[in-house]
Amino acid sequence: MGKIGFYLIGHFIAYYGLMIVLGIFTSALIAYFQTKRFGLVMNDFLIICGFSGLFGIIGAKALYLVTSFQHINVSKLADLTYLSSLMSGGFVFLGGILGVLPALIFCKSKLHIPVPSYIQACIGCIPIGHMFGRIGCFLVGCCYGIPYSGQFSVTYTESLFAPCGASLFPVQLVEAVIELGLGILLLLLSPKLKRYSGLFLYLMLYSLSRFSLEFLRYDEIRGGAAGLSTSQLLSIFLFVSASFFLIKEKG
Repeated sequence: MGKIGFYLIGHFIAYYGLMIVLGIFTSALIAYFQTKRFGLVMNDFLIICGFSGLFGIIGAKALYLVTSFQHINVSKLADLTYLSSLMSGGFVFLGGILGVLPALIFCKSKLHIPVPSYIQACIGCIPIGHMFGRIGCFLVGCCYGIPYSGQFSVTYTESLFAPCGASLFPVQLVEAVIELGLGILLLLLSPKLKRYSGLFLYLMLYSLSRFSLEFLRYDEIRGGAAGLSTSQLLSIFLFVSASFFLIKEKG
């Protein structure tokens, strides 16, 4: 287990890329029906997605570079092959979330799009799309879990990321299940969510789950301080901030 892909009719299909495509397609399909359900404009939704995607990728990449700077060979940055490999791989989801926030502010303040209405309708699409990404992580062996030999343990034999031959906890699948549950919950609650409450609720629940699951992760490039990983420190920040704004909005 742990191969990066498979061949189909002579073409190589990467597992992670396949899962990302499935995640985008599934999230987009759900978003389409949600925008119709709430009577929203699809073009505005696509504009929000475009800016959010761009800012999200920048944020996810920036945080990855910050957390993995010790593993970056600075002397090889002039090597285009090395630089291309460095820039094309490695993203941190929490960095993507931080990147999306200014994109939403931009769309609302500069493009005058009613962003809260789209958040209310489509916030549940984010964890569902993320679920597919975590399944992709599981298939190739990145973001792997702690050593564990109990029920449902997984052993990678051909992974480029996880230690091959070691029995590990399938933390990626646990997070995938949590993401699916979170997405379904937010979609069910969407008619009752107002303004940014769906976003704040998502940030609270995701940061809480991410903080907890980090204790079950064992991959090396995670950064951190005071015994906590970078993702845990960011999770604390997001949880406290989202809780404050949710209480303020409800009040």
